[in-house]
Amino acid sequence: KEKHPLEYEEVVKNRTLGKDDDVSLHLSSAVANLPRNDMDVRTFWNATVCNLHCKFRNEVSNIIASIPERHPHANIRTNTDVIGYIHTQGRNQVHPGYIHGILSTKIIVLAQRDHWEGHARLCEGLVSGALVMHDPQVYLPYGLVDGENIVIYHSWVDLETKILYYLDPKNEAERRNIGKQGREAALMYLRPWQQLERLFLNDMTYRNEYGLANKPFRKSTDSIDNKFY
Repeated sequence: KEKHPLEYEEVVKNRTLGKDDDVSLHLSSAVANLPRNDMDVRTFWNATVCNLHCKFRNEVSNIIASIPERHPHANIRTNTDVIGYIHTQGRNQVHPGYIHGILSTKIIVLAQRDHWEGHARLCEGLVSGALVMHDPQVYLPYGLVDGENIVIYHSWVDLETKILYYLDPKNEAERRNIGKQGREAALMYLRPWQQLERLFLNDMTYRNEYGLANKPFRKSTDSIDNKFY
């Protein structure tokens, strides 16, 4: 509202009843198109705060931190600093610095802990309107599609290649559109009550041939020479 008062007032004025009566959803384009000049790529974590089941996550953080040195001519700015609260406090309180960070970053790179899947960081990143890059899951949350509203990386090379691609000015519109659609998916499908409805009402419109909300991830043959899938 403070960043885009005109867009906010226009949405409030023209909104209709029903599912479209969601100002946050209607502001997705404005949020995705924020200037985001503070930082190109952020992870919001590093090895100083993550030392339990974090080997993979910390490796990803190290890769991101080293990109400017390995690609000096690309002029990419990366940051792996922890912003805001961590651990239990971070799960229960929102730090203004964290909000500013996710809203001022072009690409947010996420990685899950070793031996399990799922984390709140995914929806936080999606709602920010930034392009979110994520490692593979067996089942992505409902409504998420690689290349449409999220970008899945399958190896170190794949991660770096996609970062370089989406930070190319020629591909800015594509990056912003994925960020916009990621925010819309989070607001339309991934709020707690929406997920509970799918679980308890057992609406078959949410099921596919596997009887589940999403198809399982399948290995990409393009990644066979790299460290993970």
